Amino acid sequence: MKSWVEVGQDPALFWRLTLREISVILDASTHRLRREQNDRAWLAWHIEALARSKKLPKLKDFLSDAPKKPKRRQSVEEQIAIAHRWTAALTR
Repeated sequence: MKSWVEVGQDPALFWRLTLREISVILDASTHRLRREQNDRAWLAWHIEALARSKKLPKLKDFLSDAPKKPKRRQSVEEQIAIAHRWTAALTR
């Protein structure tokens, strides 16, 4: 029950659930806490990296809903030419 309360669950709910339900909730809570910690570490790392950069990137580059330009697809001929150049570079 200590683990149950540590992950922020209601102690009264503990007694109304099966062991399987408790296990699922504890596993999910553990994953959530780990993800939140990783999010905080990511944020701290990027804050420091941005503080060290000489030029601040545009905000839209950081936003997840920012529309991305669709990349042009390579033609078969372009892919073959790249493969030939790659092979030539490796066989030197």
